[in-house]
Amino acid sequence: MSDFVCKECGKEFKTRKSFHCHLKAHSLTIGDYYVKHFQKKDLFTGDLLQFKSYDFYFSHDFNNFGNYVNWLRTEPESKARDYVFGQAQRKFQDKKIEYSPPNLFYDLSFMANIYTYRKLWGSYDDFTKEAKIENIYKKDLPKGFWDADVSGMNIFVDTREKKPLKFDNGTTNKLDFGDYTAAGEHYTKTFVDRKAQDDFRQTFGAGIERFRREMDRCVHFGSYMFVVVESSIEKLEEDNKLSKFKSNLGYVWHNVRQLMLDYPKNIQFIFAHNRAGTKKIIPLILRHGDDLWNVDLQYHIDKKIHGVGQRKTLISE
Repeated sequence: MSDFVCKECGKEFKTRKSFHCHLKAHSLTIGDYYVKHFQKKDLFTGDLLQFKSYDFYFSHDFNNFGNYVNWLRTEPESKARDYVFGQAQRKFQDKKIEYSPPNLFYDLSFMANIYTYRKLWGSYDDFTKEAKIENIYKKDLPKGFWDADVSGMNIFVDTREKKPLKFDNGTTNKLDFGDYTAAGEHYTKTFVDRKAQDDFRQTFGAGIERFRREMDRCVHFGSYMFVVVESSIEKLEEDNKLSKFKSNLGYVWHNVRQLMLDYPKNIQFIFAHNRAGTKKIIPLILRHGDDLWNVDLQYHIDKKIHGVGQRKTLISE
């Protein structure tokens, strides 16, 4: 029997594409068909689940992330634990994930994040052990991280930086990858790639293959890349809605997530909110260097700014 049998007329199809084309014969859109015949409901509100795409419809149980967060807060702990663990297991198996992603991956994936795993398991390490993935973010933020003295540190700035940040001890130098790295005794093969908002959307949209080649060079030389963005997730989303030249942010976020999985030991993304935040965080990253490679830095930034909790960040699918 075919995997695709029309519930309107019983006709069978070999592919999803041919089946979806057939639905026009019944004057039904793809979304109308699935909502009519499968009647999936939002677990929190009981409303019919909206159809956004085939994959989304059959892999999600909530119309928006806020409903998911509220459901987690109101359900018995055992039920919430079973649900988030099943969701994580499916994701890990589907993406063949062997190493624990950073918290940002969960925030960009319509999933429970590290705050929730810690609440339900006691520690994130216990969750990763049960999920049979290696926790590579076991280290805490270095002591005195935010107050580290960076005044005497020399910083190399790539010659191709279009709008370079000005540091007291900054020196222009051609870098093989990234935009900034520490010089002299503070050099630890740690690099920073600064991204203004528009550059971020372009690089991780149409320019993704070029960035991947840059990351391949980074890995080849045993180095580590922090991509520091002069914006926040929320601001990227809001500004894109108002832009005359909208980006497909769903595709951008997909590429960001995939980079975290493809280069788990060589890349982190940091959203510094603005240019001033970027100028502050880059020297701190380079000062601590390889001591941060196993620290989930964005998690600690979010914790400092927002406190502990499951965020409600809404991103484009």
